Amino acid sequence: KSEFLANMSHELRTPLNGILGYAQIFKRDQHLSAQQQDGIGVIHRCGEHLLALIEDILDLSKIEARRMELVATEFDFPDFLQGINAICSIRASQKNIAFNSEYLSYIPTAISADEKKLRQILINLIGNAVKFTERGGVTFKVSVVDCASDEKRTEVLTAKVRVRFQVEDTGIGIAADELPKIFAPFEQVGNTRRHTEGTGLGLAISRQLVEIMGAQLKVESTLGRGSIFWFELDLLAVDSPQPNKKCSEKFITGFNGTNQTILVADDRRENRSVLIHLLQPLGFEIIEAVDGQDCLNKALEFQPDCILIDLVMPVMDGFEAMRQIRKFPQLQNVVAIGTSASIMEVEKQGSLAAGCNAFIPKPIRVEELLDCLQVHLGLEWIYENLQEGNPASEVGRKQSQIQDGEIVAPPADEIAVLFELAMMGDLGGIQKQAEKFQKLDVKYVSFARHLHQLAKDFDEAKILEFVEQYRDI
Repeated sequence: KSEFLANMSHELRTPLNGILGYAQIFKRDQHLSAQQQDGIGVIHRCGEHLLALIEDILDLSKIEARRMELVATEFDFPDFLQGINAICSIRASQKNIAFNSEYLSYIPTAISADEKKLRQILINLIGNAVKFTERGGVTFKVSVVDCASDEKRTEVLTAKVRVRFQVEDTGIGIAADELPKIFAPFEQVGNTRRHTEGTGLGLAISRQLVEIMGAQLKVESTLGRGSIFWFELDLLAVDSPQPNKKCSEKFITGFNGTNQTILVADDRRENRSVLIHLLQPLGFEIIEAVDGQDCLNKALEFQPDCILIDLVMPVMDGFEAMRQIRKFPQLQNVVAIGTSASIMEVEKQGSLAAGCNAFIPKPIRVEELLDCLQVHLGLEWIYENLQEGNPASEVGRKQSQIQDGEIVAPPADEIAVLFELAMMGDLGGIQKQAEKFQKLDVKYVSFARHLHQLAKDFDEAKILEFVEQYRDI
């Protein structure tokens, strides 16, 4: 069963690479109308939703086969929580219910944990709470428990802390006789009208991931009044996270320096097409190869700066092609990035052993690809509306391009409300404020449109930077 699910995951992720790939490309096109951009946004969200369902099924097979591994990294904890708030507050606002976050104690500035799996657990739990709540709202609480006093905490740079994550809702609740069923795979208890969303795997996977992390997912619920889910993790608090080198692909228009040639090797034309339409506008010269042997021949002929190679191809697969490529002295230093719709760890390790410098799973994320190219090719990106050494000027120049002329900010009390929303990461609240400003006075339209666009792009840092310009300090 696990092998079948892994193979099906590969087959389903392959067409999604084309769907999500072009959705990301079109989202970067500033010539599309607002209606077209909204349509592309729908395609992208639906594709991401389908991908999440596929990954749920694959995760279950990994857990059952005892192949699920934790990969701990250091990351900014408040920023991590803010990102979850941003995603979940929008889901809640779409249902017109409240979403609140409460930090009940000292929160470490950075922790070491499996960021992806912790995010998956929390979004599953909060998403479930939103799904089954029609009135009232959902509250996400985070606190450090069983720890030293606040004074001593601030003196410890690296220490174990127990963090409690709790999700409360005022939803339909769960009957006592159904509580034992909620963590079973494919089970969806309660009103059958609500069973149309999801795979019924969210809680099952969340519970097992929490257990792999050394804790227990617990629940209390009252039918008709709501539910509370919580767990406590022992995490390593660190002084500061590793610097984040990721770039924001939205504003990249090219790169400085000499021309860069990339050989794209993939037997599927649609996959090559995605990479070509993404990379050519940035100034890369693209060469195509249709299988491993073709890739080897063209690598020898053109000696590219980088090879983006699919690992599963006919004639000669990507693994063998890379082993052959590395035998030639003139190709030993070429940057190679393996790609595959299979995300099993063996694929990644196999690609690195064959000679790849990095591995990117399909569907390919634009940000991840550009970040990988920047690191391995040593690129210096050219950003639209970004003047080197002066980040604040980006907002200023962006404003000059907004229709309806000069930006006029709303009154100071409204800016204060906006600043508070921005600090909380409440993107739904910010969008509502933007709509309010548009109706308040025509002179605030440019301000509101820019704010609304930043909120749609989930760009919390830019929102905060933009609002801070107009605060009366």
